[in-house]
Amino acid sequence: MRLILSFVLSLLALPATAQCVGENLLETMSAADRAALDTAVASNPYPEGNLWLATKGNSTIHILGTMHLNDTRLDPYLEPFWEIADNADLILVEATRESMAQLKQRMAKDPSVMFISDGPTLPERLPEDEWQALVKELSTRGIPGFMASKMQPWYVSLMLSIPPCAITGMAEQNGVDFRIMDYAESHNIPTRALEPYDTVLTIFDSETPEQELDGIRLALAGAKNGDAMIATLIETYLSGQHRAIWELNRYQMRHDSGLSEAEADKLVAEMEGPLLNDRNANWMDVILPAAAETDSIIVAVGAAHLSGEKGLLYLLEQSGYTLTRIDGF
Repeated sequence: MRLILSFVLSLLALPATAQCVGENLLETMSAADRAALDTAVASNPYPEGNLWLATKGNSTIHILGTMHLNDTRLDPYLEPFWEIADNADLILVEATRESMAQLKQRMAKDPSVMFISDGPTLPERLPEDEWQALVKELSTRGIPGFMASKMQPWYVSLMLSIPPCAITGMAEQNGVDFRIMDYAESHNIPTRALEPYDTVLTIFDSETPEQELDGIRLALAGAKNGDAMIATLIETYLSGQHRAIWELNRYQMRHDSGLSEAEADKLVAEMEGPLLNDRNANWMDVILPAAAETDSIIVAVGAAHLSGEKGLLYLLEQSGYTLTRIDGF
């Protein structure tokens, strides 16, 4: 849940900074669990590498997996990328600053996007013990119970995905995505959004009432490892192991949610479909025409979108592109 909601974090100007210190959860797993995770990672096409070159005839696409969090280590990490950006005719991103502004305007004009305007509130929908656990967890983020009771379930899940250690950085927006957009603006490189501004909100609107509550329960289960999960996400991203983070989320759901392995995997699939796979397929309908019209483009999207048989890299391969990993990423 934490990884999946990272895109929304960037749009809502929530924490785009990493003030969290914790152990790398991948390194604290038992040998058997780590071996199982590594096997799951290896079973997917393109499980590693944040920067790839896709070529087909005269068409050149650089695909950069991004991280929406900020970290000082991004400065040297991204330095080699700027030369590639200088040679791009177009950069495609999940959301431009204009589309982010549209979303913020929509949420300001329509409070029901984030808050329940009619129907039962969360304390009426959740068992008492789960509601009290939710109140306790949100209070550490400065959200009182009376406010939490009226929050939309997806927004509650999002807030739970932000550990208290990151709340202090809520005003800062300097993750990879924002750095790329800043560079593009200062160097007159055109940018374009891959999807309408309200795509993710539409996805959340389509959830069933039970899926909404399941999202809260999973976020509550993951909240106890918040500091360590953020630290792990950043370290793993910088080493190019984007699939490992996704599989770690699956592992945590299986072990911390109280659900059976089958139930946990079902929820992972329910999130992976609309938030990753379906969007990847829709983005290809934007990427391929742009590549046909423009000699050199960059696609910069959350690193979770790269791997797997429905990931962008494999979809490009299936479209006739030759993929080459760029060293250092």
